[in-house]
Amino acid sequence: MSGPPIHLDPAFIASPDALLEWLRSAVTWDERMRARKTASFGVPYDYSQIAYEAVPIPLELEVLCDRIEARLGFRPNNCLLNHYADGVSSMGFHSDDVTALAPGTGVAIVSIGATRSISYRSKADSSLRFDYPLPHGSLLYMSDAVQQDWLHAIPKAAGVGERISLTFRAVVIG
Repeated sequence: MSGPPIHLDPAFIASPDALLEWLRSAVTWDERMRARKTASFGVPYDYSQIAYEAVPIPLELEVLCDRIEARLGFRPNNCLLNHYADGVSSMGFHSDDVTALAPGTGVAIVSIGATRSISYRSKADSSLRFDYPLPHGSLLYMSDAVQQDWLHAIPKAAGVGERISLTFRAVVIG
């Protein structure tokens, strides 16, 4: 069996260092989650039993929304950020809840900072596992089909530095 039907562009952002510096200086991080810090921009979004209120999307992230729309064909209206301070910060195997997303869309992830791997494990056969590096400035897209058939995780990685994951979604406003 082949791996999950993901789209991975390892060089989506040509010069990601400026975005990393902006994220470090401009974002106020939410520390309610133990494993990592988070932040949310755009329409309200509930994630991992935490409710995030509506916050305007800053211009620096609207530019990425423009590029995602041009590349993937949908306009994100929410950006949830996950700040992994180092290789000890991780996320266990899970599938994202896609019920709140606009039909035909999925989750687009822009990775900034240290390269970390994302691991996929088949729901049908847990022995099937695939790992993909997410370099500084990369884009990974997971459709709802990926969420139906695969679990994904960000495993711990010894000796790596800070990574910020920007997850873009088109959330249906009810």
